[in-house]
Amino acid sequence: MDAQEYAYYVSKVTGGEFPVPSGMVADQDDWLCRSTLGRTLFFKKEYEDAMTVLATVKDVQPNMDDAPDQGMSEAEHKTLCLRDLGEIIFIMTKAPKVARKYIDEAYALATAYRHPFRSPARGQLWLRHLQLLALEEGEQAAAAEQEARDRIASEQVQSTAPEPDDGMTYVNPYVYYSHEFLAERAAARGEFAQAADLMKEGFKSRPLSIAGKRDTLKASQVEDDRKRYEAYVQCAKHMYLPWEKLPPAVIRRNR
Repeated sequence: MDAQEYAYYVSKVTGGEFPVPSGMVADQDDWLCRSTLGRTLFFKKEYEDAMTVLATVKDVQPNMDDAPDQGMSEAEHKTLCLRDLGEIIFIMTKAPKVARKYIDEAYALATAYRHPFRSPARGQLWLRHLQLLALEEGEQAAAAEQEARDRIASEQVQSTAPEPDDGMTYVNPYVYYSHEFLAERAAARGEFAQAADLMKEGFKSRPLSIAGKRDTLKASQVEDDRKRYEAYVQCAKHMYLPWEKLPPAVIRRNR
């Protein structure tokens, strides 16, 4: 990719709807700029262009000790690049096994990083692994459900979850997203009572604000099984509280 081609991609994201500041994407020699550019192209559904840019980041080795007090770490940038590459491959080819290769690589990197993630990517990557595995041919759907059940059981014996934020009694994204996946599978079979029960159980492992506790309580009181499950799904779309304990915000002022 030469400088002219790169400038063309930059122009696509620094203008129009939802423009990105040019300083975040302009430096072609900075892989973090290329990361932001590629992921922004993906967000704008410029899939082929996004793949071209993200492919230049695929083999970058991030600094696993990088833990900035503001913004994302190098490990988180790389994780999200691999995730988006996997999603692009699935969108363009409908090949879940190929897409899962990138998702699993992103998940391995995310879980190897010993510092906080600012996005909910760790747990969501586990969910995406299960979803793509279930789409593969053969008996993989049953294997994915068993993998989810096994993960719930193993996390109860020894948790591998990141440290939760202050004031949370029990938070585990892998337990929560395993329940969400099993609920999706039950709902696909029309078993909405079971799906709703699985979501209710899953939310016991998710960080909830006062609003989150109110919303999930309201969902639990819906009488119709299908509508109760759908109410929980709506709750799941909200990020009520961070999944992980984050460093204190640092406010810098010009002097």
